[in-house]
Amino acid sequence: MSTKRSPTWQYMIIPVLFCVICVIYLGRLFYIQISGRDDGYAAGTDVRKVTVQAVRGEIYDRNGNALVSNRYTYDLTVSWAAFSNTDVRGRNRACLQMLEGLRQNPEEGKNLREERFFPLGGAYPYYYFTEEATDGDSVVYYRLRRVISDLGLDEDCTAEELVEYYEETFELLVRNMDGKRLWNDDEIDRLIRMYYDMDATRFRVNGEYTVAKDLNLSAMTYLKELSVPCINFHVNATRVYNYPGYASHILGTVGPIYSEEWDYYNEQGYQMSAIVGKSGCEAAFESYLHGIDGEMEIEIDAAGNVLRTTVTKEPVAGKDVYLTIDIKLQIAAEDGLAENVQYVVDRSQGYASLGSGCDAGAAVVMDPNDFSVLALASYPSYDLNVYNLMYEELAANAAKPLLNRALGGLYEPGSTFKLGVSAAALMEEKITPGSYISCIGHYTRYPDYKPKCSTHPHAYGGSLNVREAIADSCNVFFYEMGYRLSIDTMNGYMKHFGFGQSTGLELGEATGTLADPDFWPKDEVAGLTLQAAIGQADTRATPLQLSCYLSTLLGGGTRYSAHLLHGVAPFGGADAIEPVQPEALDEIEIPAWVLNEIRGGMQMVVSDNNVVKNNLSRVSRVVTVGAKTGTAQNSGEADNALFVCAAPLAEPELIISVVLEQGYGGSYASLTAARILETYYGLNDTTKG
Repeated sequence: MSTKRSPTWQYMIIPVLFCVICVIYLGRLFYIQISGRDDGYAAGTDVRKVTVQAVRGEIYDRNGNALVSNRYTYDLTVSWAAFSNTDVRGRNRACLQMLEGLRQNPEEGKNLREERFFPLGGAYPYYYFTEEATDGDSVVYYRLRRVISDLGLDEDCTAEELVEYYEETFELLVRNMDGKRLWNDDEIDRLIRMYYDMDATRFRVNGEYTVAKDLNLSAMTYLKELSVPCINFHVNATRVYNYPGYASHILGTVGPIYSEEWDYYNEQGYQMSAIVGKSGCEAAFESYLHGIDGEMEIEIDAAGNVLRTTVTKEPVAGKDVYLTIDIKLQIAAEDGLAENVQYVVDRSQGYASLGSGCDAGAAVVMDPNDFSVLALASYPSYDLNVYNLMYEELAANAAKPLLNRALGGLYEPGSTFKLGVSAAALMEEKITPGSYISCIGHYTRYPDYKPKCSTHPHAYGGSLNVREAIADSCNVFFYEMGYRLSIDTMNGYMKHFGFGQSTGLELGEATGTLADPDFWPKDEVAGLTLQAAIGQADTRATPLQLSCYLSTLLGGGTRYSAHLLHGVAPFGGADAIEPVQPEALDEIEIPAWVLNEIRGGMQMVVSDNNVVKNNLSRVSRVVTVGAKTGTAQNSGEADNALFVCAAPLAEPELIISVVLEQGYGGSYASLTAARILETYYGLNDTTKG
């Protein structure tokens, strides 16, 4: 399969960009030109080895749309080794030059570290402790206590005493020969703020202090032209999410190596400072994305100036990862879920039992031919671009937006389970296509247990064949199938279809459960078998498992590993990739005549259920869709709504599963599927991206 990325122009500059990054990363641009220093090693210089981090690979959808790319940012830093070798007045001058350079570029002011946790209000010399500085629960208070302790000051230190420490230590009040102070009040204020922040971040211990982050090239050039001693510029590759708020649960996050992870990453040859995948595809495909770091030697003089640099090991950029995701379908699925939730709430008209509590859901779109995942949506979601800033709020949100419901949400499959039970009953010859089961509104086989049929009276009369039972979702019909099959035989088939089994997806997932008679009281086995046959009892599945189940069933019985990896390519260097071949996890041969009955029932669901028919009306004009609704009990809350479908029904290209928590009725969840199918078949022109 040919996969082309767009736009292509950005990849023509990769070699040039890498060279620029290496130079800027080491703070070298102007020093040699300005100083006129020759190529010989000077006395008192220091040669250090540093790691040149490899460029992280980028992430694309199956069609070459960039989902995650790199944005290169530049941090202004000072090393303690160089700073400590400079006299106090030289430090003051260097700091003021840095601050003045940043203030000459107003847009950089927001990136200064010095303002973040400063505990003093007012301005020099009229300082006082802020309210946060005296609040025992605040970060400002915690940092102030730590600074006071580190500096050896009295624990009851006043604002005046703290200021006096900095005045004396850094000679801020010193005068020249004419008796005039070297630093005015505004300059002293700036210096105290910076020196305090250095102490708060334990500059001496950490060895490097970040003065400002995310500088532009204009600010960097200005600072270099000032020939400020001690400074360096570090390059950082920041991940940019090109479809903000979409595919967040899939793509995942990156971050520093935690102490508990170090042994593992150390064995893999990582540096402690490396940025690694923490969740989602960033973590699952870390081995492709990370690349191989390089090494460089830097010669530095006593003042901290870089004299020369030598690359001793070239870094190797990480590989680009192509996902099976189609971003247009992903957007349609996520927008569809949001619309669907509001649709259910609006229809509830304020009655909790009718779905007014619906606020979450998930949808999975799969290609049943190879089990590649085309969309994996969880609602509510979040924006990865502001994930770190919003984390506490997201974690506290009662709707649990951080939970990937498509992979981690476990739900009773409800009546969607009946498709598999139908196949099992037909294959085990417990019924034939011409068999009819009578339903009078409740099950009559047991004198002391008569569970009701929620859909009686039926549109097809008092007796139903398998197609009609699927379409009308007759519980009594499937109670009888459960009785005839037995729980063990029924479970044997449903395991083949993937219930209670891993899907093989590269990301972490819940595997769900099948109703297990080993955990049932012996006197309840018969009744619970009936409940298991309609997708209740102890059976739980994720939306992904539901898509795998229907893909296996309608595909004739072969269950492949679900996968998100479409392929990998050299960074910026491939116009085509070879798709990943899925692994067959299980196989059971389902005869064509059995599939014919299942498809027939699914087609009747779309044609005869008014809500489903209305929601899928636009799609049904261009393609035959088959579906099954499901409504599952939900621990005292409104029922969960489930919907699975296939299109085109005869030879499916798409399998869709949708779950709405407290969605009340399975037919209501068909709206999300409709929006996905409309996008796939080009029936709307509102898709973003």
